[in-house]
Amino acid sequence: MRLFIAIMADGQFRKAVTDTLEQMKQDGISSRFVPEENLHITLAFIGESDAEPVINALSRISFRPFEIRLNGTGMFGDTFWAGVKDNDRLKALADQVRQELSAAGIPYDGKDFIPHITLIRRMKGSGKTYSVQDCRMTVSSISLMHSDLSSGRPHYIEIASFGNTVRSELIHDKMFQQMSDKMDKNTEDL
Repeated sequence: MRLFIAIMADGQFRKAVTDTLEQMKQDGISSRFVPEENLHITLAFIGESDAEPVINALSRISFRPFEIRLNGTGMFGDTFWAGVKDNDRLKALADQVRQELSAAGIPYDGKDFIPHITLIRRMKGSGKTYSVQDCRMTVSSISLMHSDLSSGRPHYIEIASFGNTVRSELIHDKMFQQMSDKMDKNTEDL
C-alpha cells in the first residue's frame, strides 16, 4: 500500500487555497488541480509499505497542538504550491516522524522537509502571479494516509490519526480488523 504521513488541511486552509484555484480556473489555467479533500502538508513520504509497522512507529509520536500559517506561493518545476511559514514546532514534528520511521527501519523519501501544500500539478497557462489568503491553522493531529491510484488520479484515504496523545485513532474498522486478524494468526504460529 502506498503510504505517506501528513497534516491534512482544515476547512480554513482549504477555503484560502480553493478561492485562489477558482480564480486560476476562471483565468484559463489548464492543469491537474488537487481536489480540496486531498490538500495536505507531507511530513514523510513512505511509498509501498505495510501500514502496521508504520502505525506502531507513529504511536510513539507525542506533541502539543501548535499553529501554522500559509505564506506565499511558488513552483517546483510545473507544480504550483502554497507555502507554510517557517515554524520550529512544525519542523520538529517532521523530524520526530522521520526519526521514529528510521528507528523502526521503515524507509522513506529523505528529501529535505519543505512545508507546502501542493495545489496544481502540470500547470500550464497564464504567466500571471497568484497568491493565497493569509490563513492560520492549528495542528493537533497527523495522519497516516494511503494513496490509492487505481482510478488514475490519487485518492487519499486516512488509515490512522495521531494527536497530542500517544495512542492512535484507527479510522477504518476494516483496516483494524485486518490487522487484528493478522496479529491473531501470528500469535497462533508461536
